[in-house]
Order: sequence, then C-alpha cells, then structure tokens
Amino acid sequence: MISKFILLFIVWIALTNSFEIQELLVGVVVAFVVTLLFTDKAKSLNLIAVIKKYLKFIPFFIKELISSNIEVAKIVLSKDIKLDSKIVPLKTTLENDYDKLLLSNSITLTPGTLTLHLEGDEILVHILDTKDIDNPQKDIIEKFEKYI
Repeated sequence: MISKFILLFIVWIALTNSFEIQELLVGVVVAFVVTLLFTDKAKSLNLIAVIKKYLKFIPFFIKELISSNIEVAKIVLSKDIKLDSKIVPLKTTLENDYDKLLLSNSITLTPGTLTLHLEGDEILVHILDTKDIDNPQKDIIEKFEKYI
C-alpha cells in the first residue's frame, strides 16, 4: 500500500511539475484517497459504497437547497408575510451518528429549516413556514433519510 501511495505521489509531482507546498499537499491527499480506493482495505472500509451514497446525495441536496431558497425568497419578497413558524420534534431512523449529523446539518443548511437540537433519534427542528407542510416527518426527515 505504501509503495502504491509513493508511486502515485511521484506521478502527481511529475504531472503538476511543481514543488509548491499547496500542490504537494493536494498530491498527498489525492494519492492517499486513490490508494485507499484501489486496495483491498477499501473493500473492508466500504469506501466505494460510501462514495456511491454521497454521489446520490449531493444532487438531491443541491435540488433541495435551490428549491428551498426559492421558497424563502418568495416569502421574503411577498407583500404580506404571514408565517406559521413552529418548532417540531421529529424522529430519525438513522442509526449511525455520522448519518444523523449529516441529516441535521442538511436540514440546517436548507433555508427555511433549522436544527435546534439532536439527541438520540430525536431532532428538534424550527420550520419557518409550515403552511405548505402537511407532515414534517415525511416532508423533511424521510425525504433526506432516503438519500443518506
């Protein structure tokens, strides 16, 4: 594994033709990740499955981010701002702490919602406007969980 890493790092230096510190640091990271992906340890770490999961999650999250930005912009730009804000306790079925953290951060990064507290399988979420949300558990949590 170390020999593969060194070889990839040397190839990186040859391709970039640079010894600047930022180029070398990026080369170390790239060589390390590629080495992990193409060794037997990658299968035991299940890195390929994790990467596939995130490749599905990122487009979904970007779509949610854009659509929620548009919804919040409509609220802000409307003449009559009548909000139905609520703080709602929601349950997650995710078991991994990292996945729960990703879920709560995704909720916070999406405009119009904010994760206030995460403990165990309960997430306390502030929703800016609940008029268009019939079932927050389904419309927020389950939608994200499907991709996480």
